[in-house]
Amino acid sequence: MFQSIASRSIIPVGLTVTGFVAIGCLSLYGIMKQDLIDDATQNGRNIANTVLLSTRYAMLHNDRQHLGNIIANISQHQGVEHLRIFNHHGVITFSRNQEEIGHQVNKQMEGCNGCHSGTKPAEQLAAAKQTRRFINERGVEVLAMAQPIYNEPSCTSSCHYHPAEKKVLGMLDIGLDQGPLQNSLALMRYRMLVFTLMTLVLTVGGVAALLNRSFFIPLKRLVAATSGDQVDDIAEDGLRSGYGELSLLARNYRALLVRLHDTREALARCRNCAKEKNDPPT
Repeated sequence: MFQSIASRSIIPVGLTVTGFVAIGCLSLYGIMKQDLIDDATQNGRNIANTVLLSTRYAMLHNDRQHLGNIIANISQHQGVEHLRIFNHHGVITFSRNQEEIGHQVNKQMEGCNGCHSGTKPAEQLAAAKQTRRFINERGVEVLAMAQPIYNEPSCTSSCHYHPAEKKVLGMLDIGLDQGPLQNSLALMRYRMLVFTLMTLVLTVGGVAALLNRSFFIPLKRLVAATSGDQVDDIAEDGLRSGYGELSLLARNYRALLVRLHDTREALARCRNCAKEKNDPPT
């Protein structure tokens, strides 16, 4: 298989192109994947900020019914897996799931153990601003964000009074279904795989076609021209129609053979003439 010059030329090119294309596609996929994840994370943060702004007036006036309606309406948005508000003790006060209201947040099942691992409260608060990923009880991959609800100056002066020394009133926790993101990543992987295969086929096929026209065919003609003293009419026409250094070398070699053949014939005629002169008549 590797004895012919064609295989030794095309196979290394194919392997090299395959390596470069694979590395390039993997790098591009990693960048695009991170961009999609960042966009999904930013979208979740925007939704969380929208919820906080929407519920601010109801929180200031301690309108629990209005606040609960807002949470329920936003929770109906497609892709929202959970939306709830819990106090600084971790007790859920508002949620789309009415059954979990009044219960403590399960820190292990909700992916909160990264934020509640015995660190200082300030570190916990900083970690709470970060996103987290986990699989919920329904087997759905969730991208969740916990946004602190700070005690603003307007909170201490409103009818819903909070002491000024209390910095954080609670947390808003929202979780988004990552199914659409995973589907987009799967579709992107499929398209990149098809693109990679098409690139490999076109690149290797194009290189093979160019090598065949510019190198392999003239090389075959050169081999045919140097394989013997005689050459048929088809090979002779190929030598005349070829171009490039190899074809020129083949034509020069054929010209040398023709001159050598003519020289041999001339020498043979000279020997015959000399022999006839030296032989005595009978």
